[in-house]
Amino acid sequence: MSLGEAELGERLSAAWRMPYGRGQIAAVEDVIRHADAGGFADLRYAARMLATQAYTFGGEPAKAFVTFSWCLAAYDRGEAGDDVDHDLYWQFKWVVNALTKFPEVPLERAHSALDDMERRYKLAGHTMNPVHQHREVVAQHIGDVATAEEQYRLWCAAPRGDMSDCIGCEPTAKVRHLAWRGRHEDAVALALPVLGGTLTCVEQPQAILTELLLPYLHTGRLEEAAAAHREAYRAIQASRGELGMVADHVAFCARTGNEARGLELVERHLGWLDEPPTPLADMYFSASAALVLGRVADAGHADLVLRRHDAEISAGALRDELTARALALAERFDARNGTAEQGNTIQALLAAEPIVEHLPLSGPARRAGSRSAAATPAPSLSTPDELADLALRESRLHNDGAVAAAWRRFDEVCPEPSGALLARRLDATAGETANRDPAAAADLWERAAELFAEAGDEVRRHGVLGRLGLLRVLTGSAEDGFAQVAASCDALAQIGGPDDHARGLTRLAMAHRLTDRMPDAVAALASAAELADGPLLAEILTDLAECTAALDSSRIAEALAHAVRAVSLYEEAVGACGGLRRAQRLAARLHAASGSLAEAYELFGAAAEAEDPHLRGTSLYDRGRIALELDRDEEAYRALSDAVADLLAAGDTVSTAYARVELAAAALSVGQPNDAADAAEEAVAVLDRLDDTGEAARARFLLARAYRETGQPEQALALLDLVASHCSATGNHAG
Repeated sequence: MSLGEAELGERLSAAWRMPYGRGQIAAVEDVIRHADAGGFADLRYAARMLATQAYTFGGEPAKAFVTFSWCLAAYDRGEAGDDVDHDLYWQFKWVVNALTKFPEVPLERAHSALDDMERRYKLAGHTMNPVHQHREVVAQHIGDVATAEEQYRLWCAAPRGDMSDCIGCEPTAKVRHLAWRGRHEDAVALALPVLGGTLTCVEQPQAILTELLLPYLHTGRLEEAAAAHREAYRAIQASRGELGMVADHVAFCARTGNEARGLELVERHLGWLDEPPTPLADMYFSASAALVLGRVADAGHADLVLRRHDAEISAGALRDELTARALALAERFDARNGTAEQGNTIQALLAAEPIVEHLPLSGPARRAGSRSAAATPAPSLSTPDELADLALRESRLHNDGAVAAAWRRFDEVCPEPSGALLARRLDATAGETANRDPAAAADLWERAAELFAEAGDEVRRHGVLGRLGLLRVLTGSAEDGFAQVAASCDALAQIGGPDDHARGLTRLAMAHRLTDRMPDAVAALASAAELADGPLLAEILTDLAECTAALDSSRIAEALAHAVRAVSLYEEAVGACGGLRRAQRLAARLHAASGSLAEAYELFGAAAEAEDPHLRGTSLYDRGRIALELDRDEEAYRALSDAVADLLAAGDTVSTAYARVELAAAALSVGQPNDAADAAEEAVAVLDRLDDTGEAARARFLLARAYRETGQPEQALALLDLVASHCSATGNHAG
């Protein structure tokens, strides 16, 4: 079907308004076909002018050579009006730049294009500023340092004019030259006024921020480097035409100790190598990805599996494949250029060492280290028995830092204990080891029980056997383990005091919980509570409150009463301690469950005074969620920011992801869309791995809002499409 000139003109106007990418390319190519068929001279020219731009920035720059040459020839034949001079002359810069990126294109074509560009610019009265700029590009590409330096000097000396790059893009190219020459301080100094101004070009500020990544690192501007990575990568992550810039961000991750994020980027963009925009971008992405994969493999994770389309490949195998790919492309470029510049550059990139051991990339991550529990000073006690007693008292109050400090001091004053002292040390070590190495902990507890028996300390022996029984319940020997816990409890009832019996009952209650006998757990704890007082009673009441709430949701008020009493007992008998913070957190949760949000908010704040970063982080997380419900957005933002930092410090990746979703919501509510984007981006990656599609969809919805508010509507639309698909698939039509 043939289309009229007016309709084609409307289609061309619509194509101009489209974002760069395959959609725009397809639209303008369709106009070219119809304009050629209809013989519409003006449209044929105008469509090809747009096509050159669409190809250049849409990821298919090789096609731009054809449309640019066609327009240039038509212009020379007088088939284009004077009103197109500016656009056509401007496109010379794109073409010269692209010619260096294809090793099959003779280098002479780039020099010829530069000569033609210079001739035409002089005839038209334009400044030589962009000519020198692009001669520097070619010289840098082939490693001709002398020519590159001279052209850079002439470029800086030449006045700006109508053909000069914008106030963001020209400094970006200068930063690239300075960084190439190792002049990192000069690169940063040149960029600062630009970043402080208004950048309206679609390529900025992401291009200049990407060029500043290494100068920032080399000059110690680490926070600026992290912020530049986050902002710039966010802007280019969906643009196939920016694979070369993506490569810079992948390499940045490898050189800042962020291999996990680097792997995420590699896996996300690996498919782009099927149709890379240029061989040069292919080469640099392949080498940067190989650098990340090499660091992962060298850390002992060469067998880590990554996905490529529907297949899987190990990190080690992919590193080898991409290394070979990058080196082969470098060899082709060097053969074309007659120099070793690209090969040397790629070899250096593949062997690059970290500039920073680990650079946290977000605000919460940067705060995580400072918010981890501070080391408790060593106690002043000097005898092993006193130190072991102190460690035991602190462990019963859940003061983990003080426990560790006491045992460190014990090891200093008694490096080779024996008898009952050795048994107490082994008992403590088993408790520290149980989560990460149950078999080793079991061996330690068995040896400790033997030593206590030899020392005639039957109470401590049965305490150890009870802990050993609980471990067996946890590790799959439920029947035998439960019997051992029960026997220990019975023995302590006969030979121990009330506190010993109460502790035996708490272990029995835990065994009941682990074997899904919650009513029996509640009964055992109730019996224990009758035997105890002080801090021990507070600990038992905390457990009883938790079990009562879990047993029956209608007993929340009863559970809350136990928790509130536990808080009071801790405050009266001890004051601040880990047990108090645990009880406060539980009371806060029960207040929230009963609808008393204000009381819950205050108690979560008290629990957040805990030394333990995980308890602190989870308390702040819940406090932040309640603050959002109470419309206390600023407080929610602060609490959730700190919650993410604490949970990161505690190493809880899963809880951190959920806290980041809430942080994204809070950040949006207080006008911090960049922080919201940071949080949601980090959360989505984890939630996808957890296959929590509902929360991942919520995170993407929040991320779409953040992208919209940071001026990235196309990325926002793409995310909203994914959210809409999820809602449709789950029957959530209102969503």
